[in-house]
Amino acid sequence: MRKLKLEIEPRPVSTWGITLANRLPRKEWDEIRQRVYREANYTCQICGSTKNGLHCHEKWGFDDKKRIQRLLGFECCCEVCHDVHHLGRSRQVYSKEYVGLLIKHWCQVNGKTEREFRIYEAQLFEISKKRVNKFYIVKVGRRILT
Repeated sequence: MRKLKLEIEPRPVSTWGITLANRLPRKEWDEIRQRVYREANYTCQICGSTKNGLHCHEKWGFDDKKRIQRLLGFECCCEVCHDVHHLGRSRQVYSKEYVGLLIKHWCQVNGKTEREFRIYEAQLFEISKKRVNKFYIVKVGRRILT
């Protein structure tokens, strides 16, 4: 799959909720978050928005053979881009209308059509199916998060 500017990031069920944001002491997470915002000049690094609330998104990589989810870094993104990154969760907690706006945002940011979105989403579904019932270890450097 070709790299897109705004991607949906399917995570294995075994790692849902395992994030630095909820594992680090609040003060430490806030320092990371504020540094990421400053370095991005308080602008979404994906769509360039300065209007929506900012989020510090944790970028994760996956080794599906070894079943390891590894922290790659952080990204300053607006709330809308963040909700697209986590579209699976967004579909569960937000209205269909809002999810429709997220899909349109994905299309606009990536210069794609809704049909291309559906193809992309189907490819991600296949990845998700392979990860769904497997346990992954979450690593940040050499540290394992539980």
